[in-house]
Amino acid sequence: MWRKIAEKFEKYPSQIAVVREFLRLGISVRNGKAFCDKIELIPAKIGEAIGVDRKVVVSAIQNIERDPELREVFANLKPVANITEIARYLGFGVLEVYAESSKVGIVAGVAGALAREGISIRYILAEDPEISVESKMTVVTNTKIPGKVVEEILKVDGVKKVIIS
Repeated sequence: MWRKIAEKFEKYPSQIAVVREFLRLGISVRNGKAFCDKIELIPAKIGEAIGVDRKVVVSAIQNIERDPELREVFANLKPVANITEIARYLGFGVLEVYAESSKVGIVAGVAGALAREGISIRYILAEDPEISVESKMTVVTNTKIPGKVVEEILKVDGVKKVIIS
């Protein structure tokens, strides 16, 4: 999908920035407008947050809606609450796993290591490597994560770095 988006917007780098944020945040496009679920968002405020003019936001929305495939994809995007920043305050463990995006089985390897220690996963977010700068997976667990689990996770094929907080 990202290849199609990159081709469609290759002449409009500012619009690509808008589309990337829409995908990252789950902002949908319907009837010429941008939405966070059912809440309509104002192009001027979107542009301000992204660092582009509101006209760029409006043009990106129009370009999305002109393409049937992109219109279908963006009409069905949903926002998801990212609880990683508040997890510490709730007493949960947070694990960030940086890995090679092309490797298969990283999520299974991390989940298996946690399961063997009896640690339950509350939330997991694997960022799309085509949208994010780094390929990162964030896992929020019911309890703090002991160091020995980190050692096991580092043995998973493709894992480069692990941070617990």
